[in-house]
Amino acid sequence: MIEKQNYKVNKNIKLDAGLLNGQGCGNLATCRYGFFPMSYNGCEIIAVYNLSYLLGRYRPLCEIAREIYPYGNAFSGLFGTWPSSLERYFRDNDFPVVKVRKYELFKKAFYENRLAVISFWNSNTIFKGLHTVCIEKISSGIRAYNHNNSCDHPVIYKHLDDYMDARRFICGYYSKI
Repeated sequence: MIEKQNYKVNKNIKLDAGLLNGQGCGNLATCRYGFFPMSYNGCEIIAVYNLSYLLGRYRPLCEIAREIYPYGNAFSGLFGTWPSSLERYFRDNDFPVVKVRKYELFKKAFYENRLAVISFWNSNTIFKGLHTVCIEKISSGIRAYNHNNSCDHPVIYKHLDDYMDARRFICGYYSKI
């Protein structure tokens, strides 16, 4: 299968240690998922990697990509990974997360906790695609990792509403830790 071929390629790509940002930047952009480079479709994989890292459950990106692919790649990676399919991956790997589909409920739960993965439409129309990121509650607001394709550092927002809104929200997974 393609995930095994991609694993062989990805495990030889040197990535910076720590949290990953800017899926279209540097060596991260050359990692593969499905038939495409992660610069095109890797946001869900990177979000899960960043959540794993922040939870102290570090796993190499190449392993996470290989493991998630069978759970819900969208048309061989053309559309990345279906955000709802992450629920099964999280459950099967004992991640301490809860899935929420309503924005206001997610927002309340996130602010009561600290970490989450959130999926949302890039604009008010689905035709611009979706994006998935890991977010962290910090004293000055929230920190979004892998904010976009070309931003190689996390971005801080004062409030979650400054980053997203209920119309664009697809689903979120907040960590109970």
